[in-house]
Parts: sequence; C-alpha cells; structure tokens
Amino acid sequence: MVPFDHPHACFARRDFPVTRHELSCFTRSQLFAVVASPPNVNSFALERPSLRRRRRDSEIVRPIIPLFYCGDENRLAGYVCENPIETLLEISRPMLLVGQPGTGKTALALHLSKRMSISNVWEAMELDKDTAQGGPTGVTSRVLSSRVLYQPAIDFAREFASSIDSKDMPRFREKLDTVPILVLDDLHLIADKAPAQEELAQRLEARDAEGRLTIVTCRRLPSEVRGLRPALVSRTLPGLTVTLHPPAGDTRRTILRELMLAHLPEIESEALSLLDAGLPAESTVRAFESAIKQIALWCRMHEQPICAEAVQSAIEAAGGTQSISIKAITTAVARQLGVKSADMRSGSRRQNIVRARSLAMWLARRMTEDSLTQIGDAFGGRDHSTVLHAIRKIDGSLDDDVLLRRSADQIMEKLSN
Repeated sequence: MVPFDHPHACFARRDFPVTRHELSCFTRSQLFAVVASPPNVNSFALERPSLRRRRRDSEIVRPIIPLFYCGDENRLAGYVCENPIETLLEISRPMLLVGQPGTGKTALALHLSKRMSISNVWEAMELDKDTAQGGPTGVTSRVLSSRVLYQPAIDFAREFASSIDSKDMPRFREKLDTVPILVLDDLHLIADKAPAQEELAQRLEARDAEGRLTIVTCRRLPSEVRGLRPALVSRTLPGLTVTLHPPAGDTRRTILRELMLAHLPEIESEALSLLDAGLPAESTVRAFESAIKQIALWCRMHEQPICAEAVQSAIEAAGGTQSISIKAITTAVARQLGVKSADMRSGSRRQNIVRARSLAMWLARRMTEDSLTQIGDAFGGRDHSTVLHAIRKIDGSLDDDVLLRRSADQIMEKLSN
C-alpha cells in the first residue's frame, strides 16, 4: 500500500473518473497512482537512499514507474516491504532478491536499504521510533550516504583485482566490512571470477558476524548459477530469499493501464486489452513501456489515432507473435563466436566450427520445441545421434569451460530479450 504520509497517497485508491484537466495538473509520479488498483494488487512508493558508490562510472538505472505493484505473483515481496524493519533485520542476513532482468530487483533492494538505513540512524541517535514524528531532523543525505553502499558485483571483482595490484587490500576490506548496509547487485556476473568469489564469501561472513546487513540480487538462485563457488553460495542462503516474478493477471493490467495513462491517456480499453493479450506472458515493465512507446511512435509516423494496427506492430516488435527459431539461434551463435552461419551448416570439421555448431545444437534443444531429427536437419542433415552427442559434449564442458559458459549465457539472454 502507498504510505499515508506519501505525497501521492490521496490518489492511491481513487475509483472515480479522472478528467483531462486533472491529468494536466498531476506530476508524472502522481499519474501512476491515480487509477485504482484491484483489491488483490497492492502498491507502495519506491524510495532511494543517498548512495555511496565505489565507482563513479557505475550508473544505477532508475525505476520506470515510481511505485512497486505486487499481486499474488509477488506477494512475499510486498509483505517484506510492508513488514516492520526490526523483523527483517533479524532474518535477512543476507537478503537475496532473485528474478529475471526487469522484475525490479535493484529498485526493491534500494527501497529496502533506504528503509533500513533510516531505522539504523534512529537507533544510533537513540530516538524512540514509536514517538518520532517524521524521522529525526538531523538525518541528512550525507549521513545516509555513509550507511548504504551500492556495489555491482562486477565492480567488486574489478576493485578486488585493483586492490591486489596496488597492495591496498586492508582498506578495500575495511570499507566493505564496516558499511552498515551493502547492496550487491547482479551476483551472477562474477560466475567466472573464482578469486573474487572467494574474497566475497569471506566479506559476507565477516559482515554477518558483525550483524551488518547485505542485500544481494541475482538472476537465478546462486545454487543454479554455473560457476559460483560453493563457499559463496552457502553464504547467500541462510538469510531471507525473495523471488520476483514478472507481473501477471491484475498486476499486469494495472501497470499497463497506468503506463498508458502517462504516455497515451487517449487509448481505448479495446486497444489496451489487445496489447495485454498479445504481449508475451513473461514480459516485464520494461517491455510494457517499450511497447507503449512503439504505439505512440507508430501513431505519430502514420498521423493516425491509436488503432489495432498500431497495437499489433508493438506486439510484433516485442516478440509477442514470434518464437525463437533454429535460424535465429544459429545467427546469434555465429556472431558471438565469430564464425559464419553457413560454415555451421556445412561439413567442416575445424575445431572452432564444431564448437559453434555443437553450442547451437545445445541451445536449440533447450530453447525450441524441435526434435533431435529436426535440429540435425537444420545443420546440414546430420543424424539425430550426432546431435545428441554434441548436446552431451556441451553439457559436460559447461562446468569447466568458463568462456563457453559465458557465451551460452550471453546468447540465451540476447535471444530471450
């Protein structure tokens, strides 16, 4: 729910028509809170702390909408964000947020770090939380910035290597061990950096021993990420794990409706229903916004009002009517590994071609509904037993071949998006 003291709270449950004049008076943030949410969809305003970042070039993407909507698919996330901070601090060392790109992991991690940092400041100033009116006046951005450290995992690995080269490890460790709240983003990106993983496991253990909070985000459960060391995986599991799912059902329709209100307030309900039905089931808020902007662009380009054709063009651009084909997989593998698609379909036995062909077969088996025979036909009419051998060979190589595993992950991400 939107907090009652939030400036947009008066719009959070509005269930009567909004006039065009009223829309013109609202700020962008208020627009997202105007339309009433269904009873089973809660929302709360996303907050962001003043951050102390380890690298000046580490940009933090701002959330597309200023509210976080949680329906039945993300009920646990909503409960965690509405729960008293004291309870979370007891069970969340560390807190793990898991979900595919675009589900709101980073935004939620920063929101929770803001709530927890304010709570810690109150405790440090020995103020009674039950009687504090709006928080202590002495809490400034400078104070908060000393309590929350945002650290992309890939930057952690880089700075770890740099600290070794400069012989500055004590300072590197002290900053990580002493900051009250650490937000470690995208843990899966260091799956191929074993030394950094060992160091991070030690830092997480040290922080837990001192009672300091760490919030970790990862695309999948760490135990499911190939390449993450058992020592690091075990340090992320004892706390609270929250899995974030793409919006579905009423949550999905609410977000689409409110994005439309911000970008295309004149859209008809029929067009909105068509867009909802056409977009893939696993679409995230990023995909919603992209589709809506695509509709607006189509209408401006053709100088026409919103129509079914405009919506259909947005659906096709988002991949709603397309499925991943073996041809698309072959092209993606060829680009990733620097070979020609035609060579992968030929009888060439050069090592780099065989490697690319085998990886493409492995991906085709996992990302399409095609049979082994159909996959073999797409690669020059090879026998199904040859395809099976290639798939098993890739399966056996992924654990030890870091470059192959990274290539497979990057190709799957590109094809999925």
